[in-house]
Amino acid sequence: MKLVCYDPHARRPEIAAAMQAFPQVAFAAPTTLEALQDALEGAEILVTSNRAYEADAAHIICTQGASLRWVQFTTSGIDKAIALGLPSGVTVTNAAGLRAFSVAEHAFFLMLALMRQSRAADAGQRGEQWVRDTITPQMDNLAGKHLLIIGAGAIGQEIARKAKAFDMMVTGISRATAPLPHFDRMRPRGDMPAAITESDIVLMAANYEAETHQMMSAAMFAAMKPKAQFINIARGALVDEVALIAALENGKIAGAGLDVTVVEPQPAGHKLYTLPNVVLTPHVAGAGSQGTGAGMGKILSDNLHLYLKGAPLQKIVITRTP
Repeated sequence: MKLVCYDPHARRPEIAAAMQAFPQVAFAAPTTLEALQDALEGAEILVTSNRAYEADAAHIICTQGASLRWVQFTTSGIDKAIALGLPSGVTVTNAAGLRAFSVAEHAFFLMLALMRQSRAADAGQRGEQWVRDTITPQMDNLAGKHLLIIGAGAIGQEIARKAKAFDMMVTGISRATAPLPHFDRMRPRGDMPAAITESDIVLMAANYEAETHQMMSAAMFAAMKPKAQFINIARGALVDEVALIAALENGKIAGAGLDVTVVEPQPAGHKLYTLPNVVLTPHVAGAGSQGTGAGMGKILSDNLHLYLKGAPLQKIVITRTP
């Protein structure tokens, strides 16, 4: 049996270390497309990431991966892989929850950066100006704010948990509306417009799929309070970006903190770089140390043990692609 790990954007020593416990499984870690093509011959398992699943890689995986039976993603999102296509007959698992703690931390960085006027303070520091009297009237606090989290998966739940340390009121929007820890209230997706009108911060943490495409529409931005902030740490395509920019330019909302955009990277000259009420980071919310996560090596190891026994895998997102 052979396992191939293809993730040229990241060093994966934890995966190589985990594989040492499986001497019966041949292991290859190609770093180029040419090497990937060769490595896939006879491979039954592929470990890769949503970021690595570019068009050229997808073509090679789908055409050369005839023997693949299981694809394990090192990311939670697999939207690029779904859009570009997966080999037929494979079970797909992801790393849901692995970096939830980190993405949640980044969500609060974006919220605080907006609330505490970090861009204006930074401009003052760079210009060697003491801007206290200028920025103080524009500053605000998270305490007492009503946070609406759209998407109550692992990341949404971790954001809700942390929000309670900031004394925030938290409402969740989800398909399932059963009570969850740290949420004051759960509401169905159909309640989104009404929930948005009551919220001070609207935060996107939903999965991207056909039915959630641009779910944050012009109508949703129109429903927000003029002093409300918008945060997106999920996927850019969840948002009508043209409507978002219009709302920011026209003062319909106070600001936006974005770690994701529709096009990545954003081209030079794009308005999201220059709008003064935007804090933009380059899709880095999951970056950092292992923190409190179990680690990708453990996720792979646990699933590989199950696979070798013929038992159901954990974190399945697609069972046997057509």
